[in-house]
Amino acid sequence: MRDSAGEHRLPVWPRATMYSLPPGLTNVAGVAVALLAAVTLATIIVWFGPIPATAALGALVVAAAIAFDVRAGLWVVLAIAALLPYAVIPVKVIITPPILELVGLSVLGVWLLQLFLRRDVGIPPHPVLLGLVLFLAVTLFAFVLGIGRGYTTQTYHDYAKFLVSSSLFFVAWSSLRTLHDFRRITVVFLGLASTAALLGLALYAGGPAFTLAVLARLVPYGYPASRIVRFIEDDPTKPMRLTSTSVDPNSFAGLLALAFVVGVAQVVARRPVVPRWLAVGASVVSGMALLLTYSRAGWLGAAFGVGIVAIVRYRWLLLPGGMGLAGAIAFGIGEGFFQRLWQGFTLQDRATQMRLEEYRTALAILREYPAFGVGFGQAPTVELWTGVSSIYLLVAERMGLLGLGTFLLVVIGILGIGWRALRQAGWDKRSDLLLAWLGAQGAALLIGIFDHYYMNISFPHMVLIFWFTHVMVLGLAVRVLGSVQEGKSGTGEG
Repeated sequence: MRDSAGEHRLPVWPRATMYSLPPGLTNVAGVAVALLAAVTLATIIVWFGPIPATAALGALVVAAAIAFDVRAGLWVVLAIAALLPYAVIPVKVIITPPILELVGLSVLGVWLLQLFLRRDVGIPPHPVLLGLVLFLAVTLFAFVLGIGRGYTTQTYHDYAKFLVSSSLFFVAWSSLRTLHDFRRITVVFLGLASTAALLGLALYAGGPAFTLAVLARLVPYGYPASRIVRFIEDDPTKPMRLTSTSVDPNSFAGLLALAFVVGVAQVVARRPVVPRWLAVGASVVSGMALLLTYSRAGWLGAAFGVGIVAIVRYRWLLLPGGMGLAGAIAFGIGEGFFQRLWQGFTLQDRATQMRLEEYRTALAILREYPAFGVGFGQAPTVELWTGVSSIYLLVAERMGLLGLGTFLLVVIGILGIGWRALRQAGWDKRSDLLLAWLGAQGAALLIGIFDHYYMNISFPHMVLIFWFTHVMVLGLAVRVLGSVQEGKSGTGEG
């Protein structure tokens, strides 16, 4: 529907935008669906119990939301990525279907159906889209070349999930069209990240035994049965690392760092589009949880993203930030955090030394297989192994220099468009929100130097978060540039 300014707004309760039935037939269909749902839920309660029935009811609501509006579907996908990224439906049919994959495929299916059935729905053309299509084509070519190098059923499945997560970029690009769309999905993102952070903090406060007892209940639903509680260097004598329901503390830090940057940017914004209370709350809880993940890459990425926001527009942040850091060091506040960071800088701990060895091995693979890499399986020789803590080297060893080149073409292209839009824009809500997501993009690209999960097929939820961050930058930048051009021609909204 439209508001008084002519913007398309997602209603409080979803309305069908793809189907049109006569009023009488609509009522009959509604009653029939309600009766069918009631009978089905009653049957599930009798045979399986109230918990599966509640899950089925939730699935029905989610399916209705996705069918009515793909923007609501994007909210659901983000919710699963933030809160239950590894959850599966505990029924095995060749594979155990992950909920994130099923919902992602549903959103893609509804979106494709809309493209075929509605003339007013399309994919706005942009050169970056061609770059992303080319990158995905290169990944497919590298995947096919690597067949025979230890691929398993899980490898094929993981690659399929990688494609689904990456393809949702196109759904978001064509569906998020107005400032209201971008504002609302930013609110959803911050709310979900804050919820995940609060859950993680509650588990952390309960200690290792409480965390184990709670997260072990997720094992029947696809979560790992080992290494449920994480410690620094897997040493129980060292501090526990916060994971929430994301299993891996490093990948969870990758989510928290982006939420922290966006939250801080909206807290200090002159004209924020996110409620200030939500931005403050998201910044506080995501910042606290991020510290307790003990992820140095996440810390550096968050600091870098906030630094971008400060240097570009809000330089007054540098003084209190610098004074706070100096005071913490002087008074020994957070000494354990600074010590862990210092160990990484000085290459003193085992994790950093392993990273250096991974970098050397990745460069060796790249020298032997420069064009298309080794695919997504095992390395061709026993002297080499795949897997490296860097998205850039990971893409290079899996897909070769061609894959790395197309990947950099896409992310740098989006970054360049974002900065050009920010330079041309004034101090308004759009540009402040764009700056927030540009800071998050900068954080993600820096984290990618030191960690792999944003482009690892075993972490499809983080692949989704990575491309979601980039489509937010691209979408906002294109709208900002359009507004600037309209203003110059005298046809802007005023």
